[in-house]
Amino acid sequence: MGIRSYSKILFCNLVLISLLVSCAKDPKEEYSEEVTDFSSPIKDKLPLYFGKDLQPVWENKNSSKPREISKFIMKDQENQDVSEGSCKGKITVVSFFFTKCAGICPTITNNLSLVQKEFEADPNIQILSFSATPDLDSPKVLKEYGSKRKIRYEKWKLLTGNQKEIYTLARDSFNADTAIPKEDAKKKLTENDFLHSDHVYLLDSQLRLRGIYNGKMKSSIQELNSDIEVLKREL
Repeated sequence: MGIRSYSKILFCNLVLISLLVSCAKDPKEEYSEEVTDFSSPIKDKLPLYFGKDLQPVWENKNSSKPREISKFIMKDQENQDVSEGSCKGKITVVSFFFTKCAGICPTITNNLSLVQKEFEADPNIQILSFSATPDLDSPKVLKEYGSKRKIRYEKWKLLTGNQKEIYTLARDSFNADTAIPKEDAKKKLTENDFLHSDHVYLLDSQLRLRGIYNGKMKSSIQELNSDIEVLKREL
C-alpha cells in the first residue's frame, strides 16, 4: 500500500467518523482541527502526518507539530556515527530490519535497492535502515550484510546502536511496530519486544514524515520513487 492509497483510506475513514457523530455532537469536540477541517489530497503535494494515528494533512492550518524522526546517534556499517543531523537538507527513506531475518526483510531490502539504483547519482537522497536486533548486528555484521546485497555505503546506511533507543524511535516517530506490548498480553510481549512491520517511510529535508509505503510491494516502492521526485521540488 502506497502513500496515495494509504492516505485516501485514512481520509475516507475520518469523513465517515465525522458523519456518524455529527448528529450526536459537534465533531470539533471529539477530533483535532486537522480532522474536522478535512484536509483533502492536493495534486503534486505530499501530506504531513499528525498525532498518534498518523493523520495525513495536506494543509496545516494550526501550530501542531507534525511527525518527524526523533533524535538519535547510531553506528553504521563502517562504524561511523550517524545522527538525525545527517538527514537535514536531504530526502531520507527509513526502514527497519535485521540481518538474520528470513521473512520480509530480504524482500524489503531487494525492493529498496530500486530506490538506490534510481537515485544513485543524487547525493541528496539517502536510505537509513535500522537494525531491530542491534545486539546481534554489529557494524562488522552489517558491513558483511551490505556487501552481499550490493548496498552502496555512500547511499545507504545500515544502523545499529542502543536497542531501547531504536525501539523508541521506531514507535514514537513512525508507529513502526505491528504489536503494542501492553495490548498483547496473550503473547506475553514486553517493551523489549519489537515486531517490525513491512512499511518504509519517507522523510523530507526538514526531518518530517511525508510518506508511508509497503516495502514488500514493488508497485509501492515505485510510488515512493515518484514521491521522492515530488519532494525534490521542495529542496
